[in-house]
Amino acid sequence: MATSAQPMWTTLAPAPEGFTRVHLGKRHLLSGPVVVLVPDLATLAAVVPDYAARMQGIVLTPGHGMQLAQISPVLWHVQLESAQVAVAAALAPGWLAAIAMADLATQKLFAVDAKAERTERQLHLTRHDYNDLTKRLLAQVHDLTAAKNELCELNQHLESRVKERTVDLAQANTHLSKTLDDLQTTQKELVRTAQLAGLGSLVAGIAHELNTPIGTALTAATALAHEACLIQTQFADGQLGRKALDQFLQSSTDISDLLERNLTRAAERIGHFKQVAVDGGSEERHHFELTDVISGTLSFLAPKLQGTPYHLALELDHCIEMDSYPGAISQVLSNLVGNALLHAFAERNTGTMRLRTALRDATTLELTFSDDGKGVAPDQLPHLFEPFYTTKFGQGGSGLGLYIVYTQVRDLMGGRVEVSSLEGQGTHFCVTVPLVAPRQRLR
Repeated sequence: MATSAQPMWTTLAPAPEGFTRVHLGKRHLLSGPVVVLVPDLATLAAVVPDYAARMQGIVLTPGHGMQLAQISPVLWHVQLESAQVAVAAALAPGWLAAIAMADLATQKLFAVDAKAERTERQLHLTRHDYNDLTKRLLAQVHDLTAAKNELCELNQHLESRVKERTVDLAQANTHLSKTLDDLQTTQKELVRTAQLAGLGSLVAGIAHELNTPIGTALTAATALAHEACLIQTQFADGQLGRKALDQFLQSSTDISDLLERNLTRAAERIGHFKQVAVDGGSEERHHFELTDVISGTLSFLAPKLQGTPYHLALELDHCIEMDSYPGAISQVLSNLVGNALLHAFAERNTGTMRLRTALRDATTLELTFSDDGKGVAPDQLPHLFEPFYTTKFGQGGSGLGLYIVYTQVRDLMGGRVEVSSLEGQGTHFCVTVPLVAPRQRLR
């Protein structure tokens, strides 16, 4: 069996000491530095045809006389006398060490040669790249010079265009500024028109309220004039008797009472209208009781509610006095009621609105208005106070009702208005204003 660390194979029988007899295969010959004892080199070629290029180690063959030949830098052929084969096992480690050293030196030499070749190739490539880069840089310099000249020409052209555009933009800005002013003026006029439309609604309401008492008074006055004409005729003919005179006096008293009641009623309605409507056009402030303004406003809104299945419930604090704008409060209330009638109860046969007034604190009024209508969609709620926002355009909605509420409360009375709503559960408005309005408009 082998006694060294290197594999030592043979195909001879019996195997000399130190060798292991095997049936040679590639795994024996190509496993690294090996010592192989075979009858001749043809035995190796039969297993590995290109063994000379792939094997490492020593090939021993018996023969006449000792001969040494190098097959490759790492493979040697040693021919031994038959008697010398016995000592081959002892000499093999030294031979393999020498081969390993030679292989290392050869590898180093090959590495140096390979490195030199790589360096030469790299230098050649670098020289080629340098020449190519130089050509490209020269081309780029040429292109950049041409681009610079074009850029200078373009800059000159752009400066001229910029000056022209600056003049055009200045003219356009002037035109846009005028257009914006016109739009703002138009918006103010539209808001004013909507306010006047609300005032017109109040006028229609008071006309309805005044029609009955004044019509009754006119009828009574006509009857009184007819009675007086009859008395004058009887007196002129000398036919006026005591009974006829008593009847005329009684009839005159009754007609006078009727005239007084109806004209007093008409005067009250006119007083309410003056208190509500004057401020709506002039923004004149007054000291007033809130319930008087609300009562007057509701009397003018009565024709809107009459004949509808909708009801307005009141919960009023009757001890609230204000130094503010009664016309603005009336307009806010009118628009809230109108908004509910137009939007909240669409396609509904019943509905209730609730108006509540109370003091939030010693200096602040809280007015809440709610309905149990269909409510407002979440995506519409943030836009309710925007001008011209309406879901009923062309159906009676101008988109300015709640915007006027917002501006009257915020800008004129110095307060706040908030809205909350759930679809199918109605809408709730909360108006808070100081009892004493600011001396100047906030906006």
